[in-house]
Amino acid sequence: MTEPGGLTAPQLCSLLDILVHHETYAEVQSFQSPEAIEQYGWPFVGRRNNGRPAKPHDLSSSPLLQLLLTRLILGAPAVRDLSTEFWPVKFKGIMKRLGDADLSDSYDKGTLGTRKRLATAASVVHEAVTRGLLSGVSCDHLPDLHRQYDRRKAKGLANAWRDCIFHLVYGNLINEIFDQLARTNDLEAHSPALKGAVEYASLHIATFLHQVFVLSPEGPYLLKLIENVHRLIPYTMIGQTLRVGNAASMINGISRLFLSKVSMGAISNWIGLTSNAADGMNLILDWDAAEFRKLADKIKSDKDNISNEHMGAIDKHLATDRLQRKAVQKKSIQEQKSIIVVIFESTNTQLVESLTDRQHALCLDYYAAKLAIRDRDRIVDVLCNSAPDLTTAIVLEALGALDPMIRAVHKNVDLRKHLNAIETFVTDFIKTTKPKTQENSSRSSMLTVEDFVGLIARNRHLFWAYLHDFCGGCPDLRDIWRDWMKDAIKLFRQQSNVELDEESFIPDIGPRLHDAFINLADDQRNAVLEKLDAHSKHLATLGKLSEQKMQKIIDAAHGSSQPNTGHIPGPGIFASRWQALLDETLITPSQPNGPLRSGKDVKDIRAARKTDEQGSSEVLNTKIATSERDESTKTVPPDVSVVIDTLGPEFRRMVASIAQDGLPKT
Repeated sequence: MTEPGGLTAPQLCSLLDILVHHETYAEVQSFQSPEAIEQYGWPFVGRRNNGRPAKPHDLSSSPLLQLLLTRLILGAPAVRDLSTEFWPVKFKGIMKRLGDADLSDSYDKGTLGTRKRLATAASVVHEAVTRGLLSGVSCDHLPDLHRQYDRRKAKGLANAWRDCIFHLVYGNLINEIFDQLARTNDLEAHSPALKGAVEYASLHIATFLHQVFVLSPEGPYLLKLIENVHRLIPYTMIGQTLRVGNAASMINGISRLFLSKVSMGAISNWIGLTSNAADGMNLILDWDAAEFRKLADKIKSDKDNISNEHMGAIDKHLATDRLQRKAVQKKSIQEQKSIIVVIFESTNTQLVESLTDRQHALCLDYYAAKLAIRDRDRIVDVLCNSAPDLTTAIVLEALGALDPMIRAVHKNVDLRKHLNAIETFVTDFIKTTKPKTQENSSRSSMLTVEDFVGLIARNRHLFWAYLHDFCGGCPDLRDIWRDWMKDAIKLFRQQSNVELDEESFIPDIGPRLHDAFINLADDQRNAVLEKLDAHSKHLATLGKLSEQKMQKIIDAAHGSSQPNTGHIPGPGIFASRWQALLDETLITPSQPNGPLRSGKDVKDIRAARKTDEQGSSEVLNTKIATSERDESTKTVPPDVSVVIDTLGPEFRRMVASIAQDGLPKT
């Protein structure tokens, strides 16, 4: 029941979902600028005259990120032992340098790059956690975890997952899991509910992997990159280092392997992967940039493509400062002209008059390739070539904070066995994702969600084995992590379900949001209500689609239906929300004069690579998959901009106030 003009429970949930979804990604995007980290607040604050960290007095410009960091991460084992300079000096320094690097965005590049995909994926995961922190988990009673769950039904797995969440937040399941792992490496034998929850989680992890490596045009490239890194990692050398009896010597050896620039280049040269390889941590990025250099050089070497004047104007634009390039981008959006056309108009209008459609397309490719090269060079400079060397300082301090744990694990756990397990898993992953030629056809078959489900099923026992060795061999560390997890999970309780003690801090943003809605003018309330109802229906539709997809995968796994062709994505509302963020991304027009494109128009286009890769079977399969995926998932999120415009600023202030309430008092 609600007061007249108020919100029902579903409408309030819909409102919170909209505001968290928008605010989370807005905060992620803000870190393109160095001002974001400066205005973040605690723990990225300066010092008082006595050298102690100063308590922030201004509300954070990234309140959801601050809430997640301060509530869950800062109190974690090892993280809480970092020095007072780690966050405000070292980590903040790296973030500020990355902001100052002025990396490109998807609009200019004409496609959805790897950074965009990773940022949107991280945003969707982050919003799910922070939404839980703000609203809590509602639970009327604790169900029986030992009742039978029909694991051949999507509903049965979902019920098992839900029941385990209830027991994690309000029951004793964390203690029981740690005790189970200390006794045996068969975690799933704990209860039918936990076994079902593991299978439920496996399906969603498999969906995520399928989304990244199959449905994304960047998937084939990422798979190639993982294979190259796997071949580069000196597993044997690391294993020999782990055999060192003295923990300090072992830690020193591992840190040298990770940080040594000469040794990494020497290893890659010795095994024949590279010649005169780039140093250490910039090795992979240098491989990456080489693909773009080849494309740029190919365009540049063919004088029949575009003239030196065209390329010179693009190069000159790349050399301008952030404000000038942003002004060109803004003009391109406002006038709905290609970014290339606006660049030429700002330099030499004659370049536009002589530009053919083919030359325009090549200029877009050239500009995208040069942006990619510039981005990677600047990332390398930030991480590897800047003074002072904050990357090394961060790694060394992190190792220092982990030192007591590493010593205990090194003493009581056979790490070489688990290093071999990691190598086994990565090898199986690469083998699983290799293209498989169809019978009576030269075309390779598509990877399916079931392929990744099988990969996880074959290897998850390796993870349970490590946790068993850890919990059984390191009881002190086990209890440290257990206590932290128990404290962290309490943050997801609702105030109405528990009795609070003095140290408890459980935000309850629902009543505040309801009051903010009540205070709106009548016409604003009506407009917001209409969108809340539409969004609530959209979420319900996504939930039904997710359950249907999960059921198809379960049926295929048990042989009761035809296998997935690989074109249909797996379950999980998060996948749809992730795709929605990508689809909304603005992209420069493909024609000299408009129209503007969005992410959904370029979802099957890879970032500029060697032109001979664009017709490969893997890329063609990806294009087929993305087009058929769109046919299978036609639900489109409603336009909720009126909700964001009306209540977004007040929501940000609410979260910033909640985040600050839980900060240290000194």
